[in-house]
Amino acid sequence: MRILGIDTSTFTGGVALVDDDEVVAEYSAVVTRTNSEGVCAVCGRLLAEAGWVASDLDAVAVAIGPGSFTGVRIGVTMAKVLAYALDLPIGTVVTLDAIAANLPFSEALVCPLISARRDIVYTATYRMHGAYPERLSDYEAKGIREVLEGLRAAAVAPEAHAGGLAGGPAKVLFVGDGARVHKQVILESAGDTFALGPDWCVGPRPAVVAAMGRLAVSSGRARNAFEVEPFYLGRSSAETAQRGAVSCGRRA
Repeated sequence: MRILGIDTSTFTGGVALVDDDEVVAEYSAVVTRTNSEGVCAVCGRLLAEAGWVASDLDAVAVAIGPGSFTGVRIGVTMAKVLAYALDLPIGTVVTLDAIAANLPFSEALVCPLISARRDIVYTATYRMHGAYPERLSDYEAKGIREVLEGLRAAAVAPEAHAGGLAGGPAKVLFVGDGARVHKQVILESAGDTFALGPDWCVGPRPAVVAAMGRLAVSSGRARNAFEVEPFYLGRSSAETAQRGAVSCGRRA
């Protein structure tokens, strides 16, 4: 299966081409409002460099969030347009899942953190089963200190010790841009339980998004262009400001 993976959901993003189990081409860069839209042009260049044309694709994969509201919309829109134009299925990937998948075979619990407003992060907790993550908690938007307090309690629970972790508290490995933003708070709370992941796990790799999207398509969980929507866990800053203005008006 030849699949195009797209991710613009966090401040790192890009595109990748995957042919079954082989990564044919991958492009990643720091994403801003101005250059996230330029990822569209990169798709054409990668196809040309791989010797593919758009009609060679069998599916599209896309990271649907949570993350940047603008970035998520750009990536999802790209995937929907391509899928509609080429009549292709879409494999959707939650961004937190894709970040966790950067750490296959980890013996520690993996906790991706995507920075939101102020001290809020988007997060979930995972146990790695070989190359793929098993999610142990709901997707949540929480304050970083609340996340740390909850994980400190969960790390000593018996169910956290599966997969070779029995005999002591489970380690928790924090990855993602939120881990970098809140590094000091995490280290102050660390003890022997918390650790920071490597810098290359800051965001989801487009090739990982493509591989996980391919799994979704091959296992019967494909969606069409009309079914795919961004996955948000909170309101955008514009929506928050608008609601605040409405509330102020009502109080007046």
